[in-house]
Amino acid sequence: PSFVHLRRLTDDTGLLEHALGRIPRRQEGYTTDDNARALWIVTEWLDPRHSDLVGEEDRANLKELADIYLSFLLWTQKDDGWFHNNIAYDRTPEPESVSHDCQGRAVWSCADAWVRLETGQRETALILFQKSMRTLGRIDSIRGQAFAMAACSHLLTAAEQGIIALPDGWAPELKDHLLRFEDHLTGAFRHFSRDGWRWFEPAMTYGNGVLPWAMLKAFRSTRRTETLEIGLDSLSSLQEAMTSDSGGFRPIGNENWGTKDSVSRWDQQPLEMFKLALALEEAAAVLESVQGDGMSLLVSPGVPSGGLRPSRNGTLTADRDDSSRSGDTRLVDVGEHIAALRQARNGCLSWFYGDNDLHASMVDARDGCCCDGLQANGPNMNCGAEATLSYLMTQALCSRS
Repeated sequence: PSFVHLRRLTDDTGLLEHALGRIPRRQEGYTTDDNARALWIVTEWLDPRHSDLVGEEDRANLKELADIYLSFLLWTQKDDGWFHNNIAYDRTPEPESVSHDCQGRAVWSCADAWVRLETGQRETALILFQKSMRTLGRIDSIRGQAFAMAACSHLLTAAEQGIIALPDGWAPELKDHLLRFEDHLTGAFRHFSRDGWRWFEPAMTYGNGVLPWAMLKAFRSTRRTETLEIGLDSLSSLQEAMTSDSGGFRPIGNENWGTKDSVSRWDQQPLEMFKLALALEEAAAVLESVQGDGMSLLVSPGVPSGGLRPSRNGTLTADRDDSSRSGDTRLVDVGEHIAALRQARNGCLSWFYGDNDLHASMVDARDGCCCDGLQANGPNMNCGAEATLSYLMTQALCSRS
């Protein structure tokens, strides 16, 4: 991996949001959204799973970047625990309403940094998360709740494994938030899923993969079978919506989004490929964790590679009954499905390198930059923060195994 462009977009304040070509546009300023994402990406690449790919010089640079992004989050978090999102280049906060999506994303990044960064940085991430805990009960956007739910599960799981020690009283509070978020997303999925539509909302809009990813993350702690079913079922629906007629991946365009009747083709965003890869990798990891439990997967024919379709009673069946099934469904080997999920995950990375509608490369691997989007007339040659981070994270996810 190359982090040259990430370094180019980052100054001593934080990660700049936009670029003209590959040159940062300082007049556009910074966002907490992007700096939280950047902290997540740096944390991922510093993980020991990537030690054979990241040299000592790059590791030192990534640790320096983590300091910058943590410092940015420290600066933008207000006394009440909420994060201010938009910051002008002169370091003045811009007028805005509270962004619940931003809050959830920042909460997740701080939790993940607490679990995975080294001493000297993780303590700062802990304080940031501690201050934000008072906001968890007031996050009311579904994506913000998804990120917060994933963060609660992540911390509870890490504590159970002895990676972190939760302060007194935190475990029951985190569990309460986790179950409440889980119930809310489960209720949303039940409410909107009808007539062949299997999703949490009436349309697939942006950052869609975070919703099945968060359900699968929650399952690690709650072990609710329905949560696993919904996570895999919704992931299958998203994968199908993002598969073109030729079989390759096509991000849901942000011109008109995706509904039961139609899916917008343009403007395709790299963020959608990152979030799909994230959900696919989490699905594979979760199935690995239950592979020895005697669980079987019942799926319908005609599914995309790595995908699951609704089956009995409208949901994917994840049970411990190995008896044969009749009708239009079949049992699949969990190990084979894990391999298919990872193959699909790798297909997300292939989209960046030209396996897309226009056979156009979206990235320059020499400096790690990524075009902002794929339009009908070709790639948007501006290489801003969100696109570059999406590419770097997809690359990291596909390097895990």
